[in-house]
Amino acid sequence: MRKSPPRMIDIAVAAGVSRMSVSAVLMGTGQGRIRVSSETAAKIRRLATEMGYRPNRAAQQLAGKPSGIVAIVSRNWSNFLRQQLLAWLHVCAEEHGCRVLSATAQDSLEPLEQLIFDLNAQWIDGLIYVAFENEDQWPEVRRLFRGVPRSVTLVGDLEDPEIASVVSNPETAAAQTMEHLARRGRSRPIFVSEREEGIDIRRRLRAMTSAGEWHDIPFDSSRVVYATLGWSISNPAHRPWFDELLTQLIEERNADSIICDTDFTAVGLMRAARRQGLRIPEDLSFVGWGDLQFAGNYDPPITSVSLQLPQLLDEAFGYLNALDTPVPGRREVPTELRIRESS
Repeated sequence: MRKSPPRMIDIAVAAGVSRMSVSAVLMGTGQGRIRVSSETAAKIRRLATEMGYRPNRAAQQLAGKPSGIVAIVSRNWSNFLRQQLLAWLHVCAEEHGCRVLSATAQDSLEPLEQLIFDLNAQWIDGLIYVAFENEDQWPEVRRLFRGVPRSVTLVGDLEDPEIASVVSNPETAAAQTMEHLARRGRSRPIFVSEREEGIDIRRRLRAMTSAGEWHDIPFDSSRVVYATLGWSISNPAHRPWFDELLTQLIEERNADSIICDTDFTAVGLMRAARRQGLRIPEDLSFVGWGDLQFAGNYDPPITSVSLQLPQLLDEAFGYLNALDTPVPGRREVPTELRIRESS
């Protein structure tokens, strides 16, 4: 006789919990009234996988038909760049005939674990993890994503050959930035970053150092300043901080150009330059990073680095469409300097 497929009650018995708890973990039922610890949830998912549990998709869709859903996970969606990424994802998904399911993994990767289960259960067709300003999560993400089909990490480089990833290459625009400044007669750039850790920042610095040597622009660790962490351009109390930093960059570092880690940092320092009566770009040039929507609309428009989000997502969908079986690998999308009036 053919063995009947495992049911939720079978998983509940094996896990020592109620069927409703299993349903809450695997189906998302209970509307938050049923609380299950992360350890118990992980145990339920593990048992479901080991026992070969598959949800009844007939209630969701026709048998054998894809769900048409691609899920994307980020630490949060409050960052302007992530919001821009999500907006482009909806456009890209429509072009591929898909819908988007977004989730956050702020303090825990449990939402990501749930979506990996949903992916294996064929409730969703693809899974994207946004590797951006969340490096502390990457070791666990590496473990979770290895061997998972139709999954891809995006933007940041997890440096794991066993994971499918689409990486934004910061080196191309970093080199373009130094070449652009050299053409404008700038020879004393300073790089301002709110953080010093991270693969992306290190790759930028290496590229700028190498390009600086090529264009006879001295650039080493003495030309890098770490500041602005937690500073807000909308908080009046932080204006003196930007003023003081700009004064330091000019008087102590003799800067004639400032390369910023974000467009926000560029705006904060450009406002400080105006308060100090400096002309942009005649007295001081500015370059941002991210090419956020306001960069081109600011006065003067900000020279900034585009991450090429549409191309990143196009490559990601190309991966998802091809990965019926786990095929790790990395695709790189070059960044591009968008030259405007601030430099």
